[in-house]
Amino acid sequence: MDSTEAKAYVDHLYEELCHHWEEKIHDGPFMKQLREGTLPLSSMRRFFKDWGIFSVEVVALNAVSYYVHLPFFIRNFDLLPAFTDKVAEELISPKPPGHTLLLVETANALGLSREELFEQPASAAGRAISDYCRRIFQDGSVAELWGLHVYEETLGYWSKEWAEALTSHYGFNPNQTVYFTAHSEADLVRHEGHMGHGPLNRMILQRILEQGLTSTRLGYDLKYCAFTMVDLHSLIEKNALENPYPE
Repeated sequence: MDSTEAKAYVDHLYEELCHHWEEKIHDGPFMKQLREGTLPLSSMRRFFKDWGIFSVEVVALNAVSYYVHLPFFIRNFDLLPAFTDKVAEELISPKPPGHTLLLVETANALGLSREELFEQPASAAGRAISDYCRRIFQDGSVAELWGLHVYEETLGYWSKEWAEALTSHYGFNPNQTVYFTAHSEADLVRHEGHMGHGPLNRMILQRILEQGLTSTRLGYDLKYCAFTMVDLHSLIEKNALENPYPE
């Protein structure tokens, strides 16, 4: 594709993914209850218990993907600084071990210990999204991986809704919602000198298409890679409603 065609394709895929996210996540019962302040804390704990393992694993997988797809970034050296900055930021900001510290802070506010968050197994529903990501990050093509990354931009809007609900309806202070406030910035906009993850992912995917690097495995087209992340996210929320996590 030329650059105009590639940009049009990327914009359309992001628009489709956004509509899918609105239907499955934003308008779903879990997020509706959260925004209204009627979601039980026990359901929040179940969600965050599963989300915590996924979050810490996907940060590590981002570092793995740096090695797996290093040849692409060496050939596209202008993308390398922003990509490595993204990987590093998640590991060292605000200080090592990075976003994991923010995760623990918000988990504690929800009544989850670090041991519960990381050392107890995730539910089957929660494990699915981590295992899917591991398959794509480690074995997938560069097109499959940045098809998956289309989902990341929606997390900025989703995180903003979490932060607003926790402070408005559940009495949390800004320090306790730090995991969500940090991601509402990181995934959408330039922040503290770092490029937003969403805009960076768009640039990388467009470059992949411009260079014709669209090889995928059977059944793993770009739309599938993106939409499956939303579907598995929705599965975690459904499980959290059906299987609340006790104090």
